[in-house]
Amino acid sequence: MSDTCRQNHPDLVSQFANGIIPSNARIIYKGRNTVYAVNDRSTDINIKAFRAPSFPNNYVYTTLRPSKARRSYENAMRLLDMGINTPQPMAYIEIKEGGRLTRSYYLSQQMDHLETVRDWDNFPFKDALLSSLAAFMKELIDKQIYHRDFSPGNILFERDSNGSFKFYLVDLNRMEFGVTDQSKMMRMFRAITTDLDQNQELAGHFARQCNLDPNDVKTEAARQLNNYINEKATLARIKKFFKN
Repeated sequence: MSDTCRQNHPDLVSQFANGIIPSNARIIYKGRNTVYAVNDRSTDINIKAFRAPSFPNNYVYTTLRPSKARRSYENAMRLLDMGINTPQPMAYIEIKEGGRLTRSYYLSQQMDHLETVRDWDNFPFKDALLSSLAAFMKELIDKQIYHRDFSPGNILFERDSNGSFKFYLVDLNRMEFGVTDQSKMMRMFRAITTDLDQNQELAGHFARQCNLDPNDVKTEAARQLNNYINEKATLARIKKFFKN
């Protein structure tokens, strides 16, 4: 845990460390994990509460592998060192009982003004946004950074008065560094949109940024999207089978 966070927000850290959700915390996302926003001592803080890991992961995360909260914090620090934006990491909290991880939290700066790229078709500056997003994707490739959850909700941006874009990555626990496999990096096209027309539009911008053949890039982008859709359908069928 960051000593600075412990010193500046002792009550908040203590409450989460004891599994207590502060009364002024508001839920901004609830799914597999829960994300809270809270203002503490005039600082807006984002707290991601990871779902309690099941056996055997609750033991693995105490002995063999860092927790998702710790990976989020360490990956955020590494991204910033490499010149990639992410909300300022503040701390991670791990709660362990009987040699197993029961709860973990990742704390970072809450940046309410940022938007996701999820609904890019609705932005009047769509073409400029996609061109900048494609340039950002190229930057990740050049820096050998692979975000395994490169989905639209995990890519945030802000636009300055000059119309320039700055992108931020979130949901950082599943990342890889030092990736040189270009076909693997093209998996960024898997889940960033499930609409084929949008997929192809982004691929065209990406091809121009990378000085690649647009037809080759669009073919590979469509293949990655098709693989993703088929995998999701297969997983849904498996879940349905075991549910029945």
